[in-house]
Amino acid sequence: MNKEALTELQDKCLDCIEAWKNENWHKPLDIEYGDYIEHCRLYGEDEIQYIYEEVWDGAPEDDEEVQEALWKVERKLMEKNYEGEDINREYFGARIAYLRKRRKMTQRELANEIGIKREHVSRIEAGKYSVGLDIICKVAKALHMELEFIRTD
Repeated sequence: MNKEALTELQDKCLDCIEAWKNENWHKPLDIEYGDYIEHCRLYGEDEIQYIYEEVWDGAPEDDEEVQEALWKVERKLMEKNYEGEDINREYFGARIAYLRKRRKMTQRELANEIGIKREHVSRIEAGKYSVGLDIICKVAKALHMELEFIRTD
């Protein structure tokens, strides 16, 4: 993974968010969590695409270190977009969805494993529900993760 390219990608995406906000100050930047870099790739066209490819340079497509680094960038971009708002539910939900999909689990399989309804998993992943520590622990166990998977740094 090219860490300099990752820093450059984050900076370019932050610039993209600022430019969009300056031009469209009257409406929110409505990008779902996990889509910020993709949005910047579309908005910044070839330049962002080139930097994105540099981040992955020499890394296999499913490299966990790169994925984790990109999640940290996404978190910073989301915080910049939603300054002053609580984004932890959305981050937590998106993180669960990402890890569940990486394990090739369906929402129903995760729900069955932790003892809740599939609809509840859907609402958690969408950031619509807050969950208690009991559910967080069950989710971590079902996804074969330590509790640190919810880190926000």
